Amino acid sequence: MHLLHTVRVHLSFGISPLEYLSCSGGERTINFILFVSLKEEFHAGSAATGWVGSVAIALTGLCSPLTVILERKLSKRTIVNLGVVVFSAGLFVTSFVPALGYAYFTFGVMTGVGANFINQPTMVVVLEWFARKNFSRAMVFTLLGSTCGMLVFSPVLTTCISHYGWRGALRILGGGILVLGVANGMFLTDPPTEDYTAAPDDEPPDEKHELENMDKVKQVPEGGTEGSDYEKRSSKGHGADLSEGNIDLQVNNIDNSGFLHLIKSLEVWLWSIGVLFSYLGWNFFNINFASFMEGLDFSSSQTASAIMLFACGEIGGKLLIGVIGDRLPFMSLYLLVISCIFGTVVLGLLAIVKTFTTVAVVAVVSGLLRSCIYGTTIPSAAQLFHEAYGAHTVEVLSFVPPGIGTLISAPVSGVLYDVTGDYVLGIFVIAAIFVCASAALLGIPLHRRFGSRGLSGSGGSSLPVPL
Repeated sequence: MHLLHTVRVHLSFGISPLEYLSCSGGERTINFILFVSLKEEFHAGSAATGWVGSVAIALTGLCSPLTVILERKLSKRTIVNLGVVVFSAGLFVTSFVPALGYAYFTFGVMTGVGANFINQPTMVVVLEWFARKNFSRAMVFTLLGSTCGMLVFSPVLTTCISHYGWRGALRILGGGILVLGVANGMFLTDPPTEDYTAAPDDEPPDEKHELENMDKVKQVPEGGTEGSDYEKRSSKGHGADLSEGNIDLQVNNIDNSGFLHLIKSLEVWLWSIGVLFSYLGWNFFNINFASFMEGLDFSSSQTASAIMLFACGEIGGKLLIGVIGDRLPFMSLYLLVISCIFGTVVLGLLAIVKTFTTVAVVAVVSGLLRSCIYGTTIPSAAQLFHEAYGAHTVEVLSFVPPGIGTLISAPVSGVLYDVTGDYVLGIFVIAAIFVCASAALLGIPLHRRFGSRGLSGSGGSSLPVPL
């Protein structure tokens, strides 16, 4: 029985990055390269064209509440396979659109909703399997699928477009992703709810990892009191935060009072604003990077090579996070801050580089820095909010703010490009947004530190400090 349980865990976990490779990575790469083709085909502006991809990537996060509702009625495997079908259908139907406006629905809505149906259940499966131990490593391994997808799909899509045009390329990719995605999704296994076999530490059944069967949410102080167990766990990083043997794991759904507390939490708002701004900035590479290189008169092969180097940098960063993510002496939240601070510098360099060599170097460094955002958003949210709010709330906080940031990213860079004729002003605006994101994210540990002192000095409540 224990062997069967182990096989189910590893098979389910092994399928997760393949799902990300087939759909999430494909979506981002298609946004990279299809932007140029759509702009030329329909003679549209950068803002209007960029919003097609922005809607798709945004709905990848914004549909999370809908997916949570579906998970109450359907298995995660069913939702994932449904997402693969919707995603592939979106690509296929987009190949027939006669005007750009139709692509907002066929590509923007259909592929975005389909990708969310794939991403959300996959992330919940990983969180529920690995909440107690090695969560950062497991999550990074899963997220590597999207980056590997960028690496694989970039030359494939470029070659298909050069031989069959962008319409033919979408039909080929749609069929390939459908076959690969459904084949992988058939092996995805939901975590058990009743017959959970013995955990590695042989803890009794009533202490086993059952996120869906607990009765209430455990309230954990955002501010905490000095010397509290919560503060100690937070200072040790994510691995220690979720591996304590006596942690009470909670339900996925928050009751009305819990939801009210959630929306009144200062830390939730700081997190949402910081992550929103972070993804708003880094989404420049999802939508406008290929167009930026076209403005430098790079060939299609050079553009594809730069995107591949960007993906290689992101893969390297995620692998590094996978090795050290659970052993960090500080909260993984600080990796998001590092990404934003150094991202400001990199974007400044991108405004002055002109040659392929320098752009290639910046692409590798940018990929490395972006891995700190894309590879640690969910682990950071889990470290900050999992114990208080549950697995599904962590996923919503990990997907919705990035979705909103992505949705408004196209106008920020696209409109400025349409007005000025280049991306220089847009790059500097995004750099300023990174500074704001860093300030918001740093506000969370500052709030905990000063909130802790205030509660300790006044002998106040141990409940989280509301807004």
